[in-house]
Amino acid sequence: MTTPQTRHCLLAQARWCALFLVATVAIALGQPISPTAETLPLKVALVLTPEFCATITKGALFTTKEEFKIGKAACTELEPALKSVFPNLARVEAATLSGDAQVMLLPRFVNVGATMGLTAFSNREMTVLLEWTVKDMSGNTVWLGTVQGSAKHHVGNMFSYKKNCMLIAEDSIKDAAAQSASKMASAPELRKLAQ
Repeated sequence: MTTPQTRHCLLAQARWCALFLVATVAIALGQPISPTAETLPLKVALVLTPEFCATITKGALFTTKEEFKIGKAACTELEPALKSVFPNLARVEAATLSGDAQVMLLPRFVNVGATMGLTAFSNREMTVLLEWTVKDMSGNTVWLGTVQGSAKHHVGNMFSYKKNCMLIAEDSIKDAAAQSASKMASAPELRKLAQ
């Protein structure tokens, strides 16, 4: 025969097991766990200009042939990441094409840097600083924030070097896109505007 305290203890253990199982599955699927995952019901224009999408960063001085196509990666990764926060998001090529949007999201690369490894199996890290300006339709700045994305990959040999340059750029931008979505979702100014 079980007592009320025993039943309560068993119920609490079952809840913790269920929570652990959900967290384990989410991590295995590569999905972040967010207890306050909310969307902001704003009509948003994500302004990705052709110049922004064509941004290429050169490597260090002694590797001037090295190029990171960070603009191309950003224009692939930013829209899907931000749609998780702003379901009513439309991508436009200029601020003048924002239509009936309530706010415009304007990204800008502030800095991009990559370390250089000594051997093919050395790890190198890339860091991308992305600045966001969110403006209302009157042109007033509603929110301004900077996010940092980073990634690590091997330098690679003569056969895999270019692919690894592409991967490190893509992965650092993916990280910056995820950080952008998280920071905007929790920004009090944007949450207040969405109410």
